[in-house]
Amino acid sequence: MTAILTGLAVLLAGIVPWLLLSQQNLRVRPDLPWAALTTVAYLAVLIAWLHGWGPPARSSASRRYLLRLSPRQTPADSGPPVGVLVASLAVIYVVWTLISSMSPLPDLGDYPTTAYRWSMFLMGGLTAGVVEEVAFRGYMQSGLERHDHERALWITSLVFVAAHITQGLGAVIALGPGLFVTSMLFGWLARRTGSILPGMVIHSIGDLARVYFGVLHGDASLLFVN
Repeated sequence: MTAILTGLAVLLAGIVPWLLLSQQNLRVRPDLPWAALTTVAYLAVLIAWLHGWGPPARSSASRRYLLRLSPRQTPADSGPPVGVLVASLAVIYVVWTLISSMSPLPDLGDYPTTAYRWSMFLMGGLTAGVVEEVAFRGYMQSGLERHDHERALWITSLVFVAAHITQGLGAVIALGPGLFVTSMLFGWLARRTGSILPGMVIHSIGDLARVYFGVLHGDASLLFVN
């Protein structure tokens, strides 16, 4: 339970500041992406601390182990090959993109400036991709693996699905199976490579591609305000 709560705390610590700052950016100088720049700096400091930098020194090694940012010396030799995992994730993101493209174009009237639209687009994908890997495949999965290595993957994946309740119960029911499988693939990828870095890159690029080609239908003009 401690590992789950710690992972959720890391998730909130990474996501909430961006949500609050982006709302303020809408009210104060939306022509400048100051919320995005501030969030990037904040996340850099947060991840550095989670990676073991800074006080307290007694928890430095434990923080570095739980984050799993640097490749561990002995990655797992069991589970699907890395190539299969990457290819499977690519297929899932293609399917999600195609499904997203079936919906009508969103109304971006509440996004008044080009800078604000671009910052919301880029930070939406990057923040989710980075923070979710840090929280779930990093701290939560690593913490669970210390006590129950066999069940750590699917427990983390169940919590990952449940965490999307913020999108509504209907979304969780509809997307739950896909989210669970995706989380399992990211979890295996972290184990097989010994690091969450590959998952962070794939997750961020996949989310950005889904929003751009799916939600925005590949229309870059929607990100500009005339």
